[in-house]
Amino acid sequence: MLIGKRRYVIGVLSPVVGGYYFGRVLAGIARTVRPDGHRVVAVQTYPADLEREQFPDRPPGTAAVSLGQLDGVIVITSAVNEATLLRIEDDGTPVVLVSQRATSIDAPVVTPDNEGGTRAAVEHLIAHGHREIGFLGSLRQADIVERHEAYLATLVAHGITPRPEWLYRTADNQEASAATVAQALLGGPGLSTTATVAATDRNAIGFSRVLQAHGLALPGDQAIVGFDHSEAGSRVRPRLASVDPHHDQVGELAVSLLLARIRGEQVAGQHLSRSTLVTRESCGCLDARADTLLEGLPAQEGSTAWRRLGEVARATFDGAEARLGPGADLESWMRGVQRVFRSAAVLGQPPTQATLTSLAESTRALRPHPEALEQLIPALRSVEEEFRGQVKREQKASRPPSRAARARAVTRTATDVLVALSAGCTQTLLARSGRLERTITDQYELDLDLLHADGRAIRTLTWLPRGHRGPATLALWTDTEGTHGPGTNPAAAPMDGARTLEIVGTTAASRQATALVGTHMPVGKFPPRALAGEGVVFVVPVTFGQSDWGMLAIGGGVDTHATSSRDKYDHWAAMVAVALDREDRLTSLQRQQAALAEAADRERALVLDLRTEVERNALVQDVALEGTWDWDIATGQVFYSRTWRALVGLPDDAPCTGIEEWTGRVHPEDVRTVQIAIARQLAGDADPLDLEHRLLAADGREMWVRCRATTVTDDAGIRARMIGVLMDVTGMPARERRGVAR
Repeated sequence: MLIGKRRYVIGVLSPVVGGYYFGRVLAGIARTVRPDGHRVVAVQTYPADLEREQFPDRPPGTAAVSLGQLDGVIVITSAVNEATLLRIEDDGTPVVLVSQRATSIDAPVVTPDNEGGTRAAVEHLIAHGHREIGFLGSLRQADIVERHEAYLATLVAHGITPRPEWLYRTADNQEASAATVAQALLGGPGLSTTATVAATDRNAIGFSRVLQAHGLALPGDQAIVGFDHSEAGSRVRPRLASVDPHHDQVGELAVSLLLARIRGEQVAGQHLSRSTLVTRESCGCLDARADTLLEGLPAQEGSTAWRRLGEVARATFDGAEARLGPGADLESWMRGVQRVFRSAAVLGQPPTQATLTSLAESTRALRPHPEALEQLIPALRSVEEEFRGQVKREQKASRPPSRAARARAVTRTATDVLVALSAGCTQTLLARSGRLERTITDQYELDLDLLHADGRAIRTLTWLPRGHRGPATLALWTDTEGTHGPGTNPAAAPMDGARTLEIVGTTAASRQATALVGTHMPVGKFPPRALAGEGVVFVVPVTFGQSDWGMLAIGGGVDTHATSSRDKYDHWAAMVAVALDREDRLTSLQRQQAALAEAADRERALVLDLRTEVERNALVQDVALEGTWDWDIATGQVFYSRTWRALVGLPDDAPCTGIEEWTGRVHPEDVRTVQIAIARQLAGDADPLDLEHRLLAADGREMWVRCRATTVTDDAGIRARMIGVLMDVTGMPARERRGVAR
């Protein structure tokens, strides 16, 4: 980096920040800005753990994370909606769009050459003799629409009229949606085409698997060409022919345009990154080829064998078109191979060990596909045969080495070069295996740690894999009401720029970083510089299912070799959300348990108080020799106390619930008096009932009793209850009975 040159903070807004497509675009961006020391903040705008579901139909309403501290923004596909794009432009932040057009802002758009790549795919299928060619894909993304339009135009240009049933429309770009389309076709009208151009490799793979499961042969019954040149396409059988849009070059071009805009240069319009058709068995070809050839090679390198080697190398080296630094490009690799063969054919000298080691290293740097060695061997053998033929056709040499010695040197050179290429390809495969093993180990440890972590451990990030070196920071929403837990929808919830995050934990060790723990900040300022470190920082929503907790910022490099970097950080964020959900539910259950225990204590106290009151009332009744009764006039039910039952000679458990239990025992000569008194009370007499009458006990004896009662009205003023007491006054003089009554 030049001294005094300003370092910029480049924002990348992407639906996800990993996976073959998004990860490759991001890798190109990071690789381009690394030499000048610019920082990259890659923000995932869609919820974590979407792999198990379809992507939402619409992008999130806003994506305010980091927007307040970016010098420029690259927006990939449907990361945000038009309103957010307009807001970014209104803030004066330069924007470059990738594979998505916007009507609200005037920003440059970078796309692969969708038209040229699709045209090459369709024309290649036509060259194989196909006329009924279908298109498989979702027309919701600008890139896919361009590919479909190019497909239609190419058919028409070749005199083929497209038919509506040749469009196999999918819900998205994933394998599952294409498999659903294939199932519907084979279960209904069947295929109306002999070949299909798929909008993405994942669409093509999902479609192909269902066709093969139903007994169709590829490419015999249906030839297929994808679009992405993903490693997954090289692993299926037959291997998938595909258009290579060079996603990393899309990222390189996008960030170059953005830096120009940041510097004040005028940049507008659409900018294309070259696409290349890579042929494989699924289209009917026998080996991998790329349709564009290396330019600037010497005349003898333009021969059939050299051209084939160039095609195969371009098709099987991921870094064939990337900016990898001096000596690491494909042309340098080809010239290196050419030099060792020329030295053998002319001088009879096989390559030195240092030369072979350098060739192995340059092979590894070009990031060979898993299929590379298999495809390179026959191509390199053709080069060997060509050089041997040249040696044999020469006139007899006048001086050493002889033709036989030079022919033997060519053969040995071919073997040595194959060993070097094998070493380079094997190193790449071993490195990928090692990364996969480390990723699995890291995920296993992380999952177990989070499953056992308490709230403090989750927030202090002690669950991070031991091998992770970059800084990591966890920030949770402060307005937690309604933002997480079952019932919320993080994909639909707006990320308002006014919302606030609390930094709850970080692994950054600087004094400035540790001082930020516990502080609140607007989402637009997260992550702050002190927590982001250098290079690339990924910002992923801490979401899972219906939960939305906050943001996880992780510093680290972009792995340009892996087929998916999303599996790592996206999975980490989703697992943190699961752990926080578990902690939240556990805390809620503990609160409920405490509330239930408190309620149980209150209930036990009330029962004890009730029992005490009952016993107290029973004691009062026993002492006063008064029996109480309570008549519910509406239902006719009467409650008779234990003392009342004892007065009339009934056992405690005797069934007596009606007023007749009293009035039916009244002496016949006193019945009318009692009935009139009760009727007056029910009619609204203001004076309480107070009378003496004779009553027949259960054992047949006659006794004098004094009855006092009053009525209780409800809210409407209607007589609802009559409550009274009964006293045994047998044998008492009338004056004493009246005194007791008073």
